[in-house]
Amino acid sequence: MSDYRPGLACADHDRGLRPVIRLLALGALLLAASCSPQMERCDFSHTRDLSFTGGDAPDRVTVRTFGVSCDKAIGVYEIIDGEGHPIWAWATPLPRAFGDVFTAEEPEHVETFLEEWSQPVIASTQSAPEWPLLAPGQTTLDELTYADIRARDLPMLCHFSGTAQQTCVFWEPAAGGAGHLFDRDVEETME
Repeated sequence: MSDYRPGLACADHDRGLRPVIRLLALGALLLAASCSPQMERCDFSHTRDLSFTGGDAPDRVTVRTFGVSCDKAIGVYEIIDGEGHPIWAWATPLPRAFGDVFTAEEPEHVETFLEEWSQPVIASTQSAPEWPLLAPGQTTLDELTYADIRARDLPMLCHFSGTAQQTCVFWEPAAGGAGHLFDRDVEETME
């Protein structure tokens, strides 16, 4: 009787109990992690039809946000022609361009913002300011190219690219794409 030991008393002979305990502990940790509050992502989009390129089918503007939270989201502005080809895209971190108006706790403000952001101003390049009226850095084009695009009376679309600022792009039918024309300050109105 001197060599008798109960099965659980032997450290090297636990009859498979240790792996079961480890599995139960891991399961408890996973359950606790899944019950902890998860931050809501800021993944929203809004699409609107419009007429920009003059094609048979309507063009489409889609604005999107994505990010771990709305105070850390990226905004994307995309124009797709009536045949489904992307013709313009613009992206920025939303807090950098539009300030700290987006909070992590209020994603409904982002959805309202996207609806408004998807409403560009459609005009003609002739309505763009003449070269002498542009401030340095307001366009990346040289004077002759800018004057030529303006004189050709091409379609122009202006969308918000920051607080009280719009980016204006023109439609170039020969190239099948849109190009940056100039940026402008605008007065925002509250409705």
